[in-house]
Amino acid sequence: MRRLLQKIISPFFTWLAEKFSAAPLQAEVFKSLSKLYHTICANNPSAGVVLPINPQTDSFIIFSDQHKGAKNFEDDFSGNEANYVAALCYYHEQGFHYINLGDAEELWKNAPDKITAAYPEAFNAEANFQTANRYYRTFGNHDLLWKNKLDVVLFLKKKFPLPLTVHEGIVLRINTPGQPTLDLFCTHGHQGDIMSDNNAFSTWVIAHIWAPIQGFLRININTPANDFLLRNKHNRMMYEWSSQRQQVLLITGHTHQPVFASGRYTTPGKHNPSIETPAAVLQPSYFNTGCCCFNDGDITGIEISEGYIRLIKWYKDLGVPRRKVLEEKLLADLVNDLNH
Repeated sequence: MRRLLQKIISPFFTWLAEKFSAAPLQAEVFKSLSKLYHTICANNPSAGVVLPINPQTDSFIIFSDQHKGAKNFEDDFSGNEANYVAALCYYHEQGFHYINLGDAEELWKNAPDKITAAYPEAFNAEANFQTANRYYRTFGNHDLLWKNKLDVVLFLKKKFPLPLTVHEGIVLRINTPGQPTLDLFCTHGHQGDIMSDNNAFSTWVIAHIWAPIQGFLRININTPANDFLLRNKHNRMMYEWSSQRQQVLLITGHTHQPVFASGRYTTPGKHNPSIETPAAVLQPSYFNTGCCCFNDGDITGIEISEGYIRLIKWYKDLGVPRRKVLEEKLLADLVNDLNH
């Protein structure tokens, strides 16, 4: 029956998904990002939270796009679990705060209870941060269900101490005496996607009707994570929005493609910075965490610690998870480049 329905219905749903989400318009992306950022800065708790931080003493690790599944043939995270759990244990012991930046669970393919049952270690490692009041979450397009407070309580109450607030965005605000305020605006990056970034009713429909249909039919729609050209276009839009802001760094996930400071400090092709403008003229305003579901088991993320911002990777060396700094920059030096 599923195969028959796939043949009959899948082409229509794939066309619908591509039409409305595969190629978001720049105007919509800009409008949505700007609205979210300004709403958070206006201290509207329904959108997100502003966290004053000192980058010399406060440490953050930002991961996104785990896409935890049910440990079945469709699960992209199972080979990455060991590195992910090892990384979280390390950061928890080091006193880091953890920002989980969206698409943590693959809810387009799996029921929430199947995922929580499949990954007790990963959820426990995340919950350690929540217990210590050092855990922050945003939702993405694949775990849009967590935008609904009732669903968070129903499905995550056995894994996390409640209340567990899942934001759309988080602003890390750095106030340095004698210097302009610097905001690090963290959000998943699906803004402008009409299927995931809209009014409350449509959001409910996508989370509770569209996602189960897609999961049953096993429709793999074309998203930025699966299309190289589309990832580049989406990263470019994120960069162009951030480059037009004053004293704002944008940190997203969504594309699964690591980007450090818009690619300004990298050689061409290194870490796939995605931005084609010559590095000398790039504003170092855009960062992308990459993902925690690379098919070689590696995971990437963004660290903020000891006055630095870093792109890091966790990988296995002789079977042992290891941390590696791919790129780093003193925030003070980056801000100086941003202003000149």
